[in-house]
Amino acid sequence: MNSSPNSERSRLARELHDGLAQELAAVGYQLDQVVGDPSLDNKNRRVIRDIRFSLSGLINQVRDEIFDLRHESSKSFAQIITEQAETILFNSSINVAIIGEVILDSSHKFEVIRAIRELLINAKRHSNCDLIQIDLSAEKIIVKDNGIGGLEAKDNSYGIVGVKERLQLIGAQVLVSSESSGTKIEILLKQ
Repeated sequence: MNSSPNSERSRLARELHDGLAQELAAVGYQLDQVVGDPSLDNKNRRVIRDIRFSLSGLINQVRDEIFDLRHESSKSFAQIITEQAETILFNSSINVAIIGEVILDSSHKFEVIRAIRELLINAKRHSNCDLIQIDLSAEKIIVKDNGIGGLEAKDNSYGIVGVKERLQLIGAQVLVSSESSGTKIEILLKQ
């Protein structure tokens, strides 16, 4: 059995395409049918259209990830994170500021992007923030929000546990600081 990183990336791309991407597309088609129902009132039609728009962004994101697993993206890391943040934070009042740039090899890049996605989702769901700042540099990546903090009290948070596990696989270290003025997560990259 070939255990090279490229074969694992191809396997992941197939799994995403044949599973998650297909299921999301099917849900999208069902939402399209509901939106087209003439008995649906306009208020609910707007809500469902917003859900459909969010789902379309998620489908595009999964397709981009499938492509990135099979090919090296020509987009900069900051550009990829910007696009991911726009999709995740759609329909929220959270602004994102991305400062700097970093160049990572493809296997590390995928893992770090997935980790940052999870941190953005967590901030959106739990922090009550209105700003997330992501600082990119060769030594570390900092993701901080101006929310209510409290992350350190949640040692069993599956999101942050998954982020730490994912980044340990590539030799990166994660430091968490969370207080009432917000949460700061530092990803110390392996040199």
